[in-house]
Amino acid sequence: MIETIIAIVVVAVAVVATVIFLLFYFGLVNSYHPNKKAKQGDIKVACVGDSITYGCMVANRNKNNYPAVLNELLGSDYCVANFGYTDRTAIKTANRPYTVEKLYQQSLDFRPEIVVILLGSNDSKEMNWDKEKYVNDYGEIIDSYLNLDSAPKVYLLVPPPVFEKGKKVLYGLRKNVIDGEIYQAAIQLAQTKQIPYIDLHEIFKDKRHLFADGVHPNAKGCKLIAQEVYNALMS
Repeated sequence: MIETIIAIVVVAVAVVATVIFLLFYFGLVNSYHPNKKAKQGDIKVACVGDSITYGCMVANRNKNNYPAVLNELLGSDYCVANFGYTDRTAIKTANRPYTVEKLYQQSLDFRPEIVVILLGSNDSKEMNWDKEKYVNDYGEIIDSYLNLDSAPKVYLLVPPPVFEKGKKVLYGLRKNVIDGEIYQAAIQLAQTKQIPYIDLHEIFKDKRHLFADGVHPNAKGCKLIAQEVYNALMS
């Protein structure tokens, strides 16, 4: 009897631990977005976005998500904070808008000198997509960083392409919307706001091997993003 109870407890603990791990791994826990503290004199970089920024599906996520790799490239004079949150959108009336999360306010309170922002993939879902709202709401998010008293330089990342896994794109993302309207709207926004942009859609074109599941870049894909951002910051 005791052995049975112990076995049940062990299984229950294992299940709970697995669930917690998966929630952390996929970036679904709001409070689990630890960032190192900036030292006095550090140049603060805020990486804002969804699961691609967070590093979902990336092996050894803490080390290999693109903001972490970017920090390694930039060196000890920089503090790069990862404000990515899985499944979030730019559109405020969508199912999971980024701006209602504490993490968004934390990114503003960080008072960054550089902001790198990537939103749009989740906006492509059928229940979410509205081009006018995307342009307006994303524009307001960009302005919220441009208007900070730290006067950051803001860089916009154009969402990368998505690829089928098996016979379809996962998570309800729509390839035609990302390739078409979102691609055009993101570049239009950057030009309207007069901020530099990095065209991840073009960079990752025909690079399916750099994606873990057709949507999220793997460790090599994150390294490529970090290198492109680093090049832009240094230019």
